[in-house]
Amino acid sequence: MTNSDPKENEPDESPQIVVDSDWKEQVAKEKEALANQPDADQPDADPTDAAPSSEVADESTEATPMPTGGAQLPPASFEVLVSMLFTQGMSALGQIPMPGQKEGHVDKAMAKHSIDTLEMLVGKTEGNLSEDESKMLGEATHALRMAYVSTRG
Repeated sequence: MTNSDPKENEPDESPQIVVDSDWKEQVAKEKEALANQPDADQPDADPTDAAPSSEVADESTEATPMPTGGAQLPPASFEVLVSMLFTQGMSALGQIPMPGQKEGHVDKAMAKHSIDTLEMLVGKTEGNLSEDESKMLGEATHALRMAYVSTRG
């Protein structure tokens, strides 16, 4: 006699949850092992002098560049912020192609956002910038506006 219920002949395809209960313990052991290793930049470092990770995370960033894949990042500054917003806007206007592309892609909404952000900085920083910072901000905002009105898209 054949089985009338077709579901009984099918394998159970519902997802199975596998709980590995000791993963937290393994992670804790790995963190402890890393904390006990001397810092590679300081060969004479005492592992007992290592700061807890919560203290390290709370430290403010200083002007020392952080290495990323061999490249050095510039220290955080107002000039770097303005340059980033300007570059982002010019890229959105197709003036700077993305890596791997021959031509730039025009996204006027993104470019307008960059211009609006620069204009917001002009208003919020009025009277608080050095002459050089104020000049850079004004020139970047003006150049981006001119590129925006001359771009089709």
